[in-house]
Amino acid sequence: MTPDRSTSRRATARRFSLTDDARWVRVQRAVLCGGVAAAIVAALLQAGVADGMLAWAAILLAAVAGAALPVRSRAQAVLRWDGAQWWWQRAGEPLAVSPDVVIDLEQWMLLRLNAVTDAEGVRGRAPPERWIALSRRAHEAQWASLRLHLFLAAG
Repeated sequence: MTPDRSTSRRATARRFSLTDDARWVRVQRAVLCGGVAAAIVAALLQAGVADGMLAWAAILLAAVAGAALPVRSRAQAVLRWDGAQWWWQRAGEPLAVSPDVVIDLEQWMLLRLNAVTDAEGVRGRAPPERWIALSRRAHEAQWASLRLHLFLAAG
């Protein structure tokens, strides 16, 4: 007789302290500054005030300047699995969330946290969506457990 293997595994309750990945913050700043500079340069080119090569240099300089700004560390956030529900807390009350692993490169992961709606369809007080970039280097001690919980708790 073959053993019954139909029982699904459940992830046990666990708490994860998360910090923002400084490299991801720098990429976001570079894209934002480059985009703003591109919009300004486009307006100047349309008005006939700027030169094409100078415009490209200005966009590149803005992107590099955005990436070079120092990254200030923020308070650690907590992502908690209580055995039935995920909770997100940075400051204030915890928010019930549903995490989606959007990108998983084993060394780096991008999560999207969606606020869970209650029975009436009303969202919590926090924004409905939060993006978190996590790296193995920044969360080495809890990386394997975090990835395991994210995938086991989803099923």
